[in-house]
Amino acid sequence: MTNNSEKLERSSKRLEDGYRMAMETEEIGQNVLNNLAQDREKINNARNRLNNVDSTLTQSSRLLNNMYRRVIQNKAMMFVIGLIIVVIIVLALYGMFK
Repeated sequence: MTNNSEKLERSSKRLEDGYRMAMETEEIGQNVLNNLAQDREKINNARNRLNNVDSTLTQSSRLLNNMYRRVIQNKAMMFVIGLIIVVIIVLALYGMFK
């Protein structure tokens, strides 16, 4: 009879060890899932920030292109005005010496 009770005791201990191991495994799994959820949230936040930066860069690029176009237009205008002034001076000098 002691042999049976020893077997029963060993089986009970094994069951308890198995249950404890299952609980530890469940706890570890839950921690892993929590970490993954936090990492996913961080990745989503980073993606949103990246999209915002991309949008801002696109707007900045458009603004810089417009500014560059205006600089080119202003230089062309200054060249035309300078050319007109030179032509007027040459015509005035020609008229004075003729």
